[in-house]
Amino acid sequence: MDSTLSGTDLLIRMKNGDEQAFAAVYHQYHPSLYVFMLRYCKVPSLAEDLVHDVFLKVWEIRDRIQPELPFAGYLYRIARNHAFKTLQRAATDRSLREQILAQLNIAPEAGNPEQLIKSKEYDRLFHEALNQMPPQRLNVFRLCRQEGRTYDEAAEILGISRNAVKKHMVLGMRFIHNYIFRYGGISLAIAFHLKNYFPDGVPSL
Repeated sequence: MDSTLSGTDLLIRMKNGDEQAFAAVYHQYHPSLYVFMLRYCKVPSLAEDLVHDVFLKVWEIRDRIQPELPFAGYLYRIARNHAFKTLQRAATDRSLREQILAQLNIAPEAGNPEQLIKSKEYDRLFHEALNQMPPQRLNVFRLCRQEGRTYDEAAEILGISRNAVKKHMVLGMRFIHNYIFRYGGISLAIAFHLKNYFPDGVPSL
């Protein structure tokens, strides 16, 4: 393979099934993508597995690559989506959850994850997320999640419909989850799951 090829030329060749071009792309982006994944999951072996998964996905869908567009942004979107899916799986996969918590020196038995939940970092990110919510959404969240009000009670207090309350709760909880994941990584987001904000995973409308 011509060692002078780079950028768009490499992407075109990879898109056309050139395995050497794929290997060159892999070696070019692997170090930075590994650091990116490690920032989120904090577990070196898991970060390496996630990077491998991402490149495998890139190869599988290489026909979708648009060589004229920035490849790094495309790659990191795939990586972030895969990290989210891993987080959701960790909420129900005991082995994966224990692997991540063990790396943080936190026992996975019932009750011990509270040590992480109560950490200053978690509290800081949680309250930062709350402070960035629209006023009405914050009111709904405080009434339903922090005061234990029902949707009907919150709707009556705020003078809005029950459906509006439900929508605010879903969007509010999702925003907090995404914020903690973005700035705190998978480990803190798992704590969010363990705290039962998402007993059935990230909610949808």
